[in-house]
Amino acid sequence: METLQEIHQKLNKECPVGYQINEIIRFAYPFRRVKIKAMVNKSPEKSIQQIYTTFLKTIKAGYTKEADFIHFLGLHEEDFILQELYFLREKGYVDIINQHWTVTEQGELYIEDNNILQVLEEEDFGFLIDGITGEVLPFSKTFHDKKTEKQLAFEIQYKIKSPELLQGKNGELADVYKSVNNGQAYLIDYDKENILFDKAEFNDFYLIEYTPNKTKAASAEPYIEIRNIDEDYTLDKHLSKTLYGKHEKLIDDFSDSERTSFSKIKEDKPLVKVFEGVKESIIKDEKSVQELSIWETQAKLEEALKTVKKRVLIESPWIKRATLQYIPLMEKALKSGVEIYILYGIEGNDEHHRKAEREIERLYLDYENFHLTHLPSHFEDLGNTKMTGTHRKLLIKDTDYYIIGSFNFLSFNRKEGQTIANEESTLIRNNVTDKWKRVFKEYSL
Repeated sequence: METLQEIHQKLNKECPVGYQINEIIRFAYPFRRVKIKAMVNKSPEKSIQQIYTTFLKTIKAGYTKEADFIHFLGLHEEDFILQELYFLREKGYVDIINQHWTVTEQGELYIEDNNILQVLEEEDFGFLIDGITGEVLPFSKTFHDKKTEKQLAFEIQYKIKSPELLQGKNGELADVYKSVNNGQAYLIDYDKENILFDKAEFNDFYLIEYTPNKTKAASAEPYIEIRNIDEDYTLDKHLSKTLYGKHEKLIDDFSDSERTSFSKIKEDKPLVKVFEGVKESIIKDEKSVQELSIWETQAKLEEALKTVKKRVLIESPWIKRATLQYIPLMEKALKSGVEIYILYGIEGNDEHHRKAEREIERLYLDYENFHLTHLPSHFEDLGNTKMTGTHRKLLIKDTDYYIIGSFNFLSFNRKEGQTIANEESTLIRNNVTDKWKRVFKEYSL
């Protein structure tokens, strides 16, 4: 299997003018694989249709006695092809009266239109149903039912072998059957109450994201294509159309990279009030100041979210993908009544991971005790032209301690053992209440 870099090089040659490939993501799309018992009309081959037409026209020309008919066509009375004459009689296109063949009204119609002849057969017919749109599609791929991280959820959720799955799909099924048989066979009927096979499965595709380059007009929008996992990464027109307009959601759900956005979450709730009358218990601890390594700082952030009793504040310039790992801890704390304050943003470099930012916004909208301040817009609203955001990294937990240093609490996304740039933080246990007050006063919260 080719690497994403190799796929990028191959597809980059087909890149539309003014655009560049920004990301390639492999993901799974949901389908229902279905099989039914179908009654079909298998139209005869063109060659046999010509024989039928010749037989009918010969009879119409007056060669109605079988001996004359055979002689005119240069046949032998034991020729196998003569069985087709009796097949036409069985179908009602000819009849024999007093040893004379005659063309029926149905036969006259056949001479005008060869396609009216029906040769009905019963066969198994397999196809797909799009798990999101419910559309009927030809079955032509290899599928799997394993759970993968990057996959779209089923929106078509009828029970297995439910007749509702095929409700109103007669026309679509007929079109797909005709298409896969190259117009040589037609679906006449099927029993929707007796589905032979039905399974929820997935198929893998590549999502290709295109973004405008510098030569493109400023108003140009990014867009996506869905491509098959085949030798040429062919365009899947059906899925590209289906997922058109879902660009942002798909990138939010599937991208592993640090995506950027330039949005700011507006304050719809009252700004936080200064906490008064909180008495800090002076911690007489010989380790009132403690130096922390990167990994110790990371662990302390997680511990703070797990053990906070009343309130915690996190100030960090960027909300990146790393934030996602802390969302469950934040939500658990919020449900227990903890006040959480997030201060973020820096003008000129105000770039945040879309999905992480959406999750933070969700907490903001769902919980009154979640206080979110986008500092660049906050200062703008205050008319403060001297402050444009924050580059400070700060964590305050209850009256226990605060941590300050170079560690980016909401954007550091490394695990111990990986290559990193060195950072250091300082944990301070003294005067924590004063620190709360200074931050609130400094930012006019």
